[in-house]
Amino acid sequence: MPFCNNCGQENPNGIPVCQKCGAPMMQPAYNAPMPNQAKPKKKKNVLLIVLLVVGGVIVLGAVSSAGSKKKNQDSGSVTIESGGSSDSSGSANQSSAASSASGFSYEITDTDFQYYTNSIGSVEYYGYVEITNTGSTNIYLKDCTFDLEDNDGHLLQSDNFISSCPDIIAPGEKGYFYNGIGASGIDDSVSLDNGIKLVPQYKLEEATGSIVDYQVSDTDMRTDDYGYVKITGRVTNNTDEDDSMLYVQFLFYDSSGKVLAISGTTILDLTAGSTQSFEGSTMFANDTVSIENVAEYKVIARKTYYQW
Repeated sequence: MPFCNNCGQENPNGIPVCQKCGAPMMQPAYNAPMPNQAKPKKKKNVLLIVLLVVGGVIVLGAVSSAGSKKKNQDSGSVTIESGGSSDSSGSANQSSAASSASGFSYEITDTDFQYYTNSIGSVEYYGYVEITNTGSTNIYLKDCTFDLEDNDGHLLQSDNFISSCPDIIAPGEKGYFYNGIGASGIDDSVSLDNGIKLVPQYKLEEATGSIVDYQVSDTDMRTDDYGYVKITGRVTNNTDEDDSMLYVQFLFYDSSGKVLAISGTTILDLTAGSTQSFEGSTMFANDTVSIENVAEYKVIARKTYYQW
């Protein structure tokens, strides 16, 4: 795998920007396919997916009309096998960690795993792990791998291009590890005869830096021409430092407050004091979501955070 020349992060082949710092990656001479790229959907042609893992906080939501999505949807189980950090070592079936000396503490407060057959007959899945910061210090969502196992614990597939939303969470906040570039495909050779479950392997650390949130305004939600849920709005860099690349993230909730999908869009060259508009949809998120089951949404515009 190539390494980012800016921050040294290892990135999968074919990814146009570094997952951690957003710096452009050196690309091969041929047009390499992107890992976990969504398969063709209806009449929509997907030419390129750019994903940078970032985050922030802000808000509001409404509801309207929509369209139909995938078929043959099933829910699977999520088993938390391990989690760890510089302050707490992971163990089997661990759902929380704490360190009274540093104030580092968290809980796994929700999980989701769905798989379904798409319009061309392939099986895709969507999953996330919700982490609540129950301590008194910021937490860095460092890394995560999604293992897919059968009912006997046999490894069927392992996906390491997992996103975080946001990268860093303050005390009381929730963060997520999720598969973010489309609903990831399950290999055609994988048999589901003995069941399938999601087993996240995650790494958390006490964050040494601070959180920077940008101002979000004029947000709106509606259905686009292809039946996906679309978000529009504006973001203002209310700091005195330029930001070369920002990934604005969207969280969609049902009426009970459970996350239905996580998506986003990239903004380039958000200079100090400037305002830029944005729009994005659920096209590369959980494709079973329609505007009828979205009761609320949140827009997150948090400066990219990473540490070694």
